[in-house]
Amino acid sequence: MPTSRPMSRAFAVRTMRARLLRDSFPRVQMFILVSLTGAVGFAASAAMLLAGIETMALRYALAMGAAYLAFLALLWVWLHTSASDYLDVFPVDGSDGPACGPGAARDDFTGGGGSFDGGGASANVDFGTEGEVGASIVEKPLAAIGHAEEGAIPLAVILLALGLLSSSLFVVWTAPVLFAEILVDAFLAAGLYRRLRHLDRRHWMVAAVRRTAVPFVLTTLLVAGAGWGMQAAVPEARSIGGVVAGR
Repeated sequence: MPTSRPMSRAFAVRTMRARLLRDSFPRVQMFILVSLTGAVGFAASAAMLLAGIETMALRYALAMGAAYLAFLALLWVWLHTSASDYLDVFPVDGSDGPACGPGAARDDFTGGGGSFDGGGASANVDFGTEGEVGASIVEKPLAAIGHAEEGAIPLAVILLALGLLSSSLFVVWTAPVLFAEILVDAFLAAGLYRRLRHLDRRHWMVAAVRRTAVPFVLTTLLVAGAGWGMQAAVPEARSIGGVVAGR
């Protein structure tokens, strides 16, 4: 009886991804997981504030860590509740499996930046007394510094929102590949399919961390930096609400 050709891991992931896109809504499912992750992070930050952790940068970093652990736990729940739906993607008896569906398209992420342009103003100076000239020299830089601090607050809030949104969109958009990889790795670890048994087995969490750790780390640095900046501008603030109210 002829034996079928072994399947590569890349081919297995593409096949699983095509099945996920055809029979389910992986990005919608990931959106739900990401939303729950955000709720956990928000709740963790609020709980730490009640516990007395008032430094926003530290609290936001710890909240992101708690959110990431919750995200991995949610992936575990998704895997154990959904894996049985895809047991027929690869043949158990070693016969040829279904042809691979549409190839995985390369996900291109392009980002654009904005420019922050400033302009100066010129004015005629009416020479007066030495006191008036000295007051004018001192007041203008102080006013400029005050405006800069006021402008830093909304900028920090915008950066915080953009960081959370960008990382969430990235994880949601790449969900088909992430789900496909953790399913294939779970099947490999279980040794369910002959055509996959020649591949190296690894825990499904390896793929999950490899695809999501960088966005979470970058977002953590961004939100912690934004928290530090906001609290530096409004030292008495302990939350974003306090920063806005203290402007």
